[in-house]
Amino acid sequence: MDLSKHRIIIEGKTKIIYENPGDPNTVYMKFKDDITAGDGVKHDVIEGKALVDWKTNRDIFEFLNRKGIRTHYVESPAECVSLVKKLDFKINLEVVSRRVAAGSILKWGGIAEGTRFDPVITQFHYKDDPLHDPMLDDTYVEYIIKAKEGGEMFREMREINTEVFALLEAAFAAFTIQLLDFKLEYGLIGGVVTLIDEISGGSFRLWPYAKENPDLTKKNVLSELDPGARLDKDTYRQGESLDQVQSKFEQIAKITAGFKGL
Repeated sequence: MDLSKHRIIIEGKTKIIYENPGDPNTVYMKFKDDITAGDGVKHDVIEGKALVDWKTNRDIFEFLNRKGIRTHYVESPAECVSLVKKLDFKINLEVVSRRVAAGSILKWGGIAEGTRFDPVITQFHYKDDPLHDPMLDDTYVEYIIKAKEGGEMFREMREINTEVFALLEAAFAAFTIQLLDFKLEYGLIGGVVTLIDEISGGSFRLWPYAKENPDLTKKNVLSELDPGARLDKDTYRQGESLDQVQSKFEQIAKITAGFKGL
């Protein structure tokens, strides 16, 4: 699909959004080979990454659509291109759900790596690279949810995040992989809160099981999982070669291809 003659609506770090002249209610989302970390401070290009991310995103969104989750995804008409519903408004938040403690929460949360959260915890982060996506205070979020105006939107985002986490956690578990956490984004489409953006290797943390039949009910599951074999963007953050990073993302795409049977 040649999008070169289509008007670019916006270009981000990993995707380009093009207008769809044939349908004003949808847009084209094209994946790029770029990879970033540290709020864009670290940046590289990995040839073929766009195709791998597109496959993962396609398989996850088609899985979620089949499960009845409200998303912007329509179809994937060509390699590296998704057709999605056009937004009325993008909510400038990252909504993060966590089952197992890893990443940034270890630094600011005073929590040991591998700590298991039951139920899953969900946090809202304001999208701002210079400020490193600061987290909204939980007490303030609860106040917003209980308020008469605006609270419904936060409640819906949290509920969708929790439902999506349960679905994807079970899906990855079918391949002996633990979903630790993920970040999702939302917008309004037809005035309704809807899951948007992409879900690919940079969206979550995945650790394989370290043994058969791990005990994933323990308060800390670090011994039950294999963080050294992680399948996520932490491989890039931690300085692994770009070939290794691409290999991990390709493994994720092979796993999510199996979601068609779930």
